Amino acid sequence: MFRKTQKPKVKYISSQNEIPAGQKYVLVMYGEEYAETRHPLGLTITVASTVGQLSFLTAVHTAKDIAKHAGISEVFVCTAMIRGPNPTPSGKFTYVPAHDELSSNVVGLDVYNKDKQNIGTIKDIALDANGLNGYIVSVGEFLGMGEHYVVVRPSAISFNAKDNKWHATMNAKADQLKAAPEYKYSSES
Repeated sequence: MFRKTQKPKVKYISSQNEIPAGQKYVLVMYGEEYAETRHPLGLTITVASTVGQLSFLTAVHTAKDIAKHAGISEVFVCTAMIRGPNPTPSGKFTYVPAHDELSSNVVGLDVYNKDKQNIGTIKDIALDANGLNGYIVSVGEFLGMGEHYVVVRPSAISFNAKDNKWHATMNAKADQLKAAPEYKYSSES
């Protein structure tokens, strides 16, 4: 378990897509103007692209302090310039870059384990009032038991995009998937 006295790791990334799905984080990036945007997984600090490097480094230092006190283990720093409208800290609408994580990139994606076995397919995403609650994964074919779904914690599946194609991995074996509680869709859908 992460202790609040431990220093958060700083990871430099070239795109927000490099942040693992479901991971709590603080992100520092360039944008049109300064903003702090809170979200279910942490905080995004946007620094105006017109400021000097020292101001950006100050924002990174501030992000490390925020992460440390919030018990968040990673601070991501994206030095690429984000073009277009910036997320606003309040209001009904926000800006999402066209390459951001969308459910259409995730639903239908095959999940592989560390042995490169296809263990299932993401069939759905489960949401609650706080955001993403889990991925509903069809594992019946891998287990040889027909239709069988399990709900996987967001932090258990890692996503990455290589060669403009999404990939999902999960460290799980057949016996773990068999032992997982089965998810059944409500007949009232």
